[in-house]
Amino acid sequence: MTPELRNNYLEALNIPEFLYEKNNSTPGTKIGVQCLLVETSPEKSFCEPGDSKNLLAKMLSSIGLSLNNTTSISIQSGDLEESIKTHPTKVVLVMGDSINSKSDNLFCTHHPRDMLKNPALKREAWEVLKKVKKCLS
Repeated sequence: MTPELRNNYLEALNIPEFLYEKNNSTPGTKIGVQCLLVETSPEKSFCEPGDSKNLLAKMLSSIGLSLNNTTSISIQSGDLEESIKTHPTKVVLVMGDSINSKSDNLFCTHHPRDMLKNPALKREAWEVLKKVKKCLS
């Protein structure tokens, strides 16, 4: 039985709403991927094959994600809000320049190319990845 069918049965039986999930999503805002990966500098991009992309794949794997259930984009810092609207997702992970946002699902960490240059940054990135995983759960 699908969750939607189960919820329809529970609703028809007048079961209290808190016992089942209602789909409150707005029509047309389908979430296509789990995580939107954003880089703000195209230098040694993780969108291209190479060491940065390999490290990114390992980082995602550590929290149960893969490159297949993410979308990777390279933008200018000022284009973030528009990019989020264009790519509906559960979590946005910005890698590179810190971006101020009050969004509960937006996280910032170091770019993989920076972690390759300075492995000490990996610890900070791991702390952010744990928050991303918690947000996806």
